[in-house]
Amino acid sequence: MTTEIGGRLKQIRTRAGLSLREVSERCGIAASYLSNLERNGSSPTLATLAKILHALDSDLEELLSSRGASEPTGPVFRRSEMRQASDAGRRYTLVLPVREGVKLEMLDEYLLPGEAEPEFENLSCDVAGLVLSGTLSLEIEGEPASVLCPGDAFYVPDGTRHRGRCLGSEPVHLITAYVPPKY
Repeated sequence: MTTEIGGRLKQIRTRAGLSLREVSERCGIAASYLSNLERNGSSPTLATLAKILHALDSDLEELLSSRGASEPTGPVFRRSEMRQASDAGRRYTLVLPVREGVKLEMLDEYLLPGEAEPEFENLSCDVAGLVLSGTLSLEIEGEPASVLCPGDAFYVPDGTRHRGRCLGSEPVHLITAYVPPKY
């Protein structure tokens, strides 16, 4: 299921009792842009989405959750029940969502070729990943970029400004994992 992100962002913001201006001040993104996102007038990058969700004290699980859907339980996570999202440069599946007894989130990601240089992300949690296919450029702000090939892994500590993008003509397929800040 691909989620209509704008409408869900508005629901989360309204439920949090925040105005567009308050969210704008918290995440450093113009209120006019946030309003446009909520009307599905544009599609945010994942870095922008992360900033907005952090400002709303929310996460991907809440954004991608289905209203009224029953929460699966147990140790098995079926592909048919996994939530998906995408933007112009990435496509991902939430493999391990946070739920009772599960603190680690895991994403099955594809970084698509041809994306313009993405913004640096500054996550408030450690993130690790494994490249399954394609060639990934991983850049830590102020350092030369590293080129990762299938089988290579990375670990980026909390608060480290970084960005990744696809090198070459085939998508980068990777698995990433992190513990959201609320844990």
